[in-house]
Amino acid sequence: MKVSLVQFDIAWKDKQANIDKITAMLSDVDSDLIVLPEMFNTGFCTDDVSLAEAMEGDTIKWMMEYSKRHKTAVCGSLIVGEEGVFFNRFIMVSDGEVVGHYDKTHLFALGGEGEHITPGSAKVDMVVNGFKIRPIVCYDLRFPYTAFNDSEYDILLNVANWPSARIAHWDTLLQARAIENQVYTIGCNRVGEQLAAEGKAFYYPGHSSAYAPDGEKLEHSVKEEVITLKLSKEVIEQTRSKLPFLKDRRM
Repeated sequence: MKVSLVQFDIAWKDKQANIDKITAMLSDVDSDLIVLPEMFNTGFCTDDVSLAEAMEGDTIKWMMEYSKRHKTAVCGSLIVGEEGVFFNRFIMVSDGEVVGHYDKTHLFALGGEGEHITPGSAKVDMVVNGFKIRPIVCYDLRFPYTAFNDSEYDILLNVANWPSARIAHWDTLLQARAIENQVYTIGCNRVGEQLAAEGKAFYYPGHSSAYAPDGEKLEHSVKEEVITLKLSKEVIEQTRSKLPFLKDRRM
């Protein structure tokens, strides 16, 4: 399966500008799965629920239309509202249909995310092109039980707005999740600067990366670009056969 990660500088609260940029960056990309960062249509804004959309909203409609037109799958997270409750929701769309969604379980208290956003309560696996994918969102990466491979999944997929201040943690944890679960582990982050309240700035260095099931680094980027790689079921099977660590799990 061919996967493309769109690492870009997200325009603050400007949905149309972000969709236009993503579309332009994907103009010559042909992949089975397109991965977008956390809150790709607004930037990491958790205190303005006016940005929230229903599952029938314009952003998800765009994802559906794009995936159908290009015969691909598209995923990323955005703020979704349901009956007055708001989630940081990862959504997977394939061939014009919503395959499934996952609500971010661990909300970033240091950034006040839980003040307006409700946490999810369940792990979710989704299947695209025969690969079973476990999605997690940004801060979830710090909690290994979220990624625990209890379902023989193939790909751990994290979409994020992970800042420069703690980027060493991101790099280390992505590789660790790959090694301990013997899965491809992919992290799609953003780049650029985001100005918050009182002029405070947050910097995002990219570091979108992919690791093989044995922990080998396959891709790593620090600039605005689309990163494309191919994943193989055979590599997963060979890794688990050569190093049958998953068979020794006790929980």
